[in-house]
Amino acid sequence: MGGVRVKIRGIYATALTGLLLERGFDIVSPSDLIQARFDLPANDQPEEVLVVDRRDKQGVLIEGVKGAVEETVAALREALPYAVFVPLEVKRPKAAGNPFAALLGAKARYLSEFPRPVKELLDRIRAKYVPTLPGHHYLKAIDSARVDEAEETADPAEFPEAAAKLVEALVHRYYSPGREVEVRHAKAGGGFTWKGVVSRFVPGEVLVLKRRFRPGGTYDSLEIPKEEGDYGEVELYEGRWWGRRTYFRADGTPIGEIYNIHTPPELYPDGVRYLDLEVDVVRYPDGEVAVVDEETLRRKVEEGLIPEALALRTREEARSLAEGLERGEIGPSCSF
Repeated sequence: MGGVRVKIRGIYATALTGLLLERGFDIVSPSDLIQARFDLPANDQPEEVLVVDRRDKQGVLIEGVKGAVEETVAALREALPYAVFVPLEVKRPKAAGNPFAALLGAKARYLSEFPRPVKELLDRIRAKYVPTLPGHHYLKAIDSARVDEAEETADPAEFPEAAAKLVEALVHRYYSPGREVEVRHAKAGGGFTWKGVVSRFVPGEVLVLKRRFRPGGTYDSLEIPKEEGDYGEVELYEGRWWGRRTYFRADGTPIGEIYNIHTPPELYPDGVRYLDLEVDVVRYPDGEVAVVDEETLRRKVEEGLIPEALALRTREEARSLAEGLERGEIGPSCSF
C-alpha cells in the first residue's frame, strides 16, 4: 500500500520531493525534470495533497484532503524544525441535498514560512540530489532563471563565487546610502512592514537604517512616550538572530535600546525580510537589561504557530544576548 499522494510544484520542488520520498510519500504528476532527477515513473494518479509556492516564494501552500495534509505537514515540521506552518480557514460546502458534503468538506490548508535557516537547510537537502548553488532557494525567490543558468554553466567548484556575484548583481546595488528600504517584519500568523533610509551598508555584515517617528503612543518594551522629532537607528546583521534598535530624542538624547530576536535577515531587491520571534531584550538608559515578551512566545508555541525547536533557539539567543549585554561584551550603539 502506497503512502500519501503529493503533487509538488515550484522552486522548492526538488528538495521537498527528496524529503518526502525519504519518508514514504508518493510523488504524483512529477515534472519531467523531477522524474529524471529521482528516476520516477510518470504516475498520473490524482493527488491527495498539493504543494505549491506562495506568491512571494517565502514558503509553500499545502492543501488537500485533511488527513493527508496533516500527515504531510507533520513530516515537514519534523524535517524542517525552524519552519512555521499556519493553518488557513477552509470553506465547507453546504450540506443541503448532498449526503457526501461532510466527506467533501474534509479539506485542510496550511501556509508555511521558510525563513533563512530553513532555506539553507533545503539547499543542503537539494544538494544531495543535484549540484546546488549556495543560497539556491533564496536566489530562486529573486530570479529563478539566473540561478538555473549559473547552475547549468558554472563548474560546481565555482558555485560559491557564482552565488556571490549573483547576490551582488541582484541585491546589493539596491542598498546605497540615502535609499528608502521597506522592511517586512513577518510574524507567525501575521506581521507588518515599515520603512527606513539606508545610512550604512556593509555587504554580508550589517545594514543600518534610520527611522523617524510621529509623536503619540510609546515605544514597545521600553514603555517610553514618543515625542515630536524622535528618530531611531536599526542595525540588521545578516548572520545574527537579533537586530538592534536605538531610539533618540530630537536633540540626540538616547532613550534606550531594544534588541529584537528574529531569524537572520534576508535582503531582497524590494526590501528586507525576517521572521520576528516575539521576544525582545531591552537595555534601559540606566543600563538595566531585561528579557521581555516571553509569554507571547509561549502562547504561540501552545497555539502551534511557532515550533518548539524555534522557540528554544529564541530563548537561547535572548539569554545569551542579555548575558553579553550585562557583562559589557556587547557595547551600546551610543553612550547613555
